[in-house]
Amino acid sequence: MSTAENQQQILGHPIGLFVLFFTEMWERFSYYGMRALLILFLVAKISDDGWGWSRGEAFALYGWYVMLVYFMPLLGGWLADNKWGHVKTVIVGASIITLGHASMAVSDLQVGMDLRFVFYFGLFFIVLGTGLFKPNMSSIVGKMYPPQSEKKDGAYTIFYMGVNAGAFIGTLLVGWIGETFSWTWGFGLAGIFMLFGLLQFYFAREVFGKAASEPKPKVIDLSPEEQERNVPFTKRDLSIAALGGFLGITWIIDGLYSVVTRGKHFLTENLFSIDVFGSSFSIDMSNFFFLLSLVVFIVLGVSRLQRFQSIERDRLKVVFLIAFFVIFFWASFEQAGTSMTIFARDYTSRALAGSWSLIYKIIDFILSIAPMLVLTWVIYKLGKAIIKKYPLTILFTSISFIIIWALVIFRVYDKVTGTSTLVDTSWFQILNPVFIISLAPLYSKFWEKYKFSGPQKFFGGLTLLAAGFGMLAIGASTIPPGAKTASVSMIWLLLAYLLHTMGELAVSPVGLSYVSKLAPARMLGFLFGIWYVFTGLSGKLASIMAEYSDGISESVGLSGFFLIFTIIPFAAGLVMLSLNRPIKRMMHGIDK
Repeated sequence: MSTAENQQQILGHPIGLFVLFFTEMWERFSYYGMRALLILFLVAKISDDGWGWSRGEAFALYGWYVMLVYFMPLLGGWLADNKWGHVKTVIVGASIITLGHASMAVSDLQVGMDLRFVFYFGLFFIVLGTGLFKPNMSSIVGKMYPPQSEKKDGAYTIFYMGVNAGAFIGTLLVGWIGETFSWTWGFGLAGIFMLFGLLQFYFAREVFGKAASEPKPKVIDLSPEEQERNVPFTKRDLSIAALGGFLGITWIIDGLYSVVTRGKHFLTENLFSIDVFGSSFSIDMSNFFFLLSLVVFIVLGVSRLQRFQSIERDRLKVVFLIAFFVIFFWASFEQAGTSMTIFARDYTSRALAGSWSLIYKIIDFILSIAPMLVLTWVIYKLGKAIIKKYPLTILFTSISFIIIWALVIFRVYDKVTGTSTLVDTSWFQILNPVFIISLAPLYSKFWEKYKFSGPQKFFGGLTLLAAGFGMLAIGASTIPPGAKTASVSMIWLLLAYLLHTMGELAVSPVGLSYVSKLAPARMLGFLFGIWYVFTGLSGKLASIMAEYSDGISESVGLSGFFLIFTIIPFAAGLVMLSLNRPIKRMMHGIDK
């Protein structure tokens, strides 16, 4: 019997899902807290305790950070599948993330020397720890249900609520503390709650079952037929992978060196350039290495796919196809951490007066308290179910929420009684997780009632994303080309975040569910790692586009910049919809 069938149920799902819910919540607290602050901290003036970087420099560091956060799950998935199992890998990853935030918290101490390098080490630890943590949480969810369970889409949607509960609380508190009190306090706060997440997961680790705790069977334990199905890497495969890895790692190291040194490279620059919308895009040796590594890995992937049995091969093709189209979604969506953050800070009217100030305080109060009430109720339900068997888990979960409640109440009091009528820049980023927490249950029921195919769901998601950027394009249409500041109504950002969130709920949890359904069990962690590699490439592409936002805005206006993200996702959605029938055929019954 499956782990899910052997467990007590909460809301129709096993209790283990809700332990994962709260553990993932604190990891996302870490990531989205960083996402809310990093750009603002880097571009803040030195007199405001920031680093005084230009927008382009800040976008570049952000892009490498996001990309590597999503690249590292490939390592985490492989370690879990082959060495440690999912549970141990999650524990190690959470520990390293905690260490990373501790490093960032001390990087601003006045000890007579520049501790900026400690900040970079902290970022590295968070990247590494997240890589070990992230794919295996999704894998554990998948292993708690039978392979073709109809509850999987709903389970991943509930799990996704945990993701966004952490995103909401992290953005709300880390953003506010960082902007109002201290960048260092904001960065360090996430580490405290990642530690709580680690403890609550560790003491309930037995609930996830044997399949999640042990790596896949060793080759010597498999029959000849099973060994053949494994499609082991040949010496040729390993040589090709080593070449692609060398080229890719060289590209990454050169890019990181360029960011840290603020513009220097050790590889040859400017092999050739092209002009797009008045901005010059240069291709240097570093980017050439990246393109070459991409070709090498495509050749390797195609070669290996041919060796799988026909049904597995077709399903793996679908995984890669869906992952490819995810690039178009996330490369646009991740503008929230870059160009949309700058749009909120410099181009949006955030100063409220009179009745609008009162309305904002009421809305902020509701947004702060209502999700916390829902999460507290879920903790109560979980506590009733596990307190006898896993008392330490519910203890640490409860302590963490008592602290969070105290901080939320302090923030609400400060906002209600304070005289400032300026909306925090980071406040807009709480809209995405709040909308997800509100809409996810509706989407979960919607998918159960209406049997849309995967490509149809992706088309809907990409179209909604495009509509959100259409709102921003309309809102920015009054801003003259090249303007550095403006006072656009915040309604356009509100509408954009709502539509983007609706699109995200039709793409991200559904994509995770399809990877879980289509991937062979022995490759589940690895394929989740591949999924996140594509997401990481999207994040890097998003930052590259953001780096050129000033040039594009000077040429065609900020509205023209956002229009790019209106057209491309919609066109990608149309292509995805046109592939509906062949994709369904290659799933071999998975999408019925």
